[in-house]
Amino acid sequence: MDGSKFSAPTRAWLQSGRHVDAGGKRIFLYERGAGPAVLLLHGFPTSSYDWRGVIDRLKDRWRCVAPDFIGYGLSEKPAAFSYSLFQQTDTLETVAVELGISEAHVVSHDVGTSAHTELLARELEGRIAFRVLSSTFLNGSMLQDVATITPFQKLLANNETLPQGMAICENIGPGYIDGLKAVMKKPECLSDEDALVMTELMSYQEGNLRMPAISGYMRERYLHKQRWIGALRETKAPLQFVWADGDPVANLAVGRGLAKEAPQAKYTELSGLGHFLLLEDPEIVARHIHEFITGV
Repeated sequence: MDGSKFSAPTRAWLQSGRHVDAGGKRIFLYERGAGPAVLLLHGFPTSSYDWRGVIDRLKDRWRCVAPDFIGYGLSEKPAAFSYSLFQQTDTLETVAVELGISEAHVVSHDVGTSAHTELLARELEGRIAFRVLSSTFLNGSMLQDVATITPFQKLLANNETLPQGMAICENIGPGYIDGLKAVMKKPECLSDEDALVMTELMSYQEGNLRMPAISGYMRERYLHKQRWIGALRETKAPLQFVWADGDPVANLAVGRGLAKEAPQAKYTELSGLGHFLLLEDPEIVARHIHEFITGV
């Protein structure tokens, strides 16, 4: 799908944000509010659209910046690109520089959590473009060996079944939203309009065909576990995990395992929410972010 075929709600979403050039890649941003910066990193296979409700509740006090990763949402989706989390993190740093952000609170979900830990690793090495003031991690399978990945993710993660996964991506259709709802405890949080917008954002510039390449992040989590989990243990900035207890993918064992890896972190479990807790209950997620940042 190209932008000329967007529905009215998706055009409105496009107009609500803007694009910036980041290292030669066109990156979409949703930005609201003023004050200290809060950088919000979305998950797979969605976009910054996930953060709307949370941002609505934070924008009166914070400058909320939610970019789409390369290959997601309304950002550029090149065919000749590795989609490594290292490249994604390079882009995040470039975006921060372009926006004049010298320090930020960082909040992440799903695959965004691993880009977040790479930021922390770079900060420990003294080679990051901005200072991380605090870190809030929502459900994400950073302990990939403990997570329970979906059948679709299993297809993409295994070389033998990858062709089958690629075929599904070519004709993903209504199954896309069904898949998102399957890992929620409150699937009713997605309106018909949300479903339309999210489907169009996914398929923009053939984003559905990029999913197999993007999914390589699961392998990276195994390969770079020591670096990324080590960064959680060693980071000097305040750290918290806010974990939905009904997530069938980044399950409670992942959250509790991370709390053991980083015992200095604040750890909170939220009852009755699933993997997309930021969509399912943006009010409670925003409250935990706000209280952690302010200490109130």
